[in-house]
Amino acid sequence: MSNPHGRSSWNKHKWPKETTWWDDLEVDTSALSERGISVFDWLEEAAPDPYEHDYILYTDGSGCSAGYGGYAAVIEKVDLKGEERDVVDSWALAAATYGSTVQRCEFTAMLEGVHHILKDRVEEIHNSAINDEELKYRLGTEGHLQQIMGPERIRILWYTDRLNLAKALLFDENGDPLNPRTTERDLWMRWSFMAKHLCVTPMHRARNVVQGQAICDGLAGAGRGAMLTLRDKMASISQQLIQTEKWQKKLTQVARF
Repeated sequence: MSNPHGRSSWNKHKWPKETTWWDDLEVDTSALSERGISVFDWLEEAAPDPYEHDYILYTDGSGCSAGYGGYAAVIEKVDLKGEERDVVDSWALAAATYGSTVQRCEFTAMLEGVHHILKDRVEEIHNSAINDEELKYRLGTEGHLQQIMGPERIRILWYTDRLNLAKALLFDENGDPLNPRTTERDLWMRWSFMAKHLCVTPMHRARNVVQGQAICDGLAGAGRGAMLTLRDKMASISQQLIQTEKWQKKLTQVARF
C-alpha cells in the first residue's frame, strides 16, 4: 500500500476537473469486451487524477454470521495548497449495525460519507456569505444546495471493494447503469436526492489494496466487534420490552427490497 490511492501514477494540479467530464462519461462495454479490458482498468487510465477531485472517499462494510455488522468512511478534502492541489483535511466516520447486510453497510458508508461532504461544502458557502451580500441573498431565496449545481457540483473519487455498487454508478453507451439498482431501493432514493449535486468517479479495488480502504476495514470491524461484545448489555437494558434471546438470533443477510 505504498501508493495511498492505488494508482500507478498521478499528477498534482492547480484546478479541479471540469464537471462536464462526468456529464460525458459513458462506458463502451462492447469495445472494452472486444479489447479484453476490464471496466475499472479502463477507468483508472481515463479518469481525472485524484487531485482533480474535491474529495477522496474510502468506504468499507463489515458483517458476520451472527447478524452484527459495521461500516466506516474516510474522507480526504482536496484543495489548493501552495501552488498545487493536495489533501488539506480528513475525517473518519464509523458505526455498528445489527440485522443489516454487508452490501447495505458499504452503501450506507458511502451515503454517510457523501452527506458529510455536502455538509462541509454547505458550511463553506455559509461562511462565504458573511461578507458577500449577493450570496447571502441567494441563500435566502434559493437555499444552500442550489449553489452546488451544474459546474459547481462536488467532484468525488470513491474507492470501494463492492464491484456491483461501483458499476451501478457507471452508465453504458445506452445510458443504463452497468449494474442494475434493483436492491437497497430505499438507499438509492437517498442517493437520488444528493446525486444532482455531485460528480462521482467510482473506483473498484480489491479489499485493503488501497490504504484508505484498509483503514475503513479496520474501523468497520472494530465497530462490529464492539457491538457484538455489548449485546448482553443491550439485552439487559431492553429486557422489559424485548426477549433477551432475540439479541442472540442470527439474522438473515439477504436483501429483501
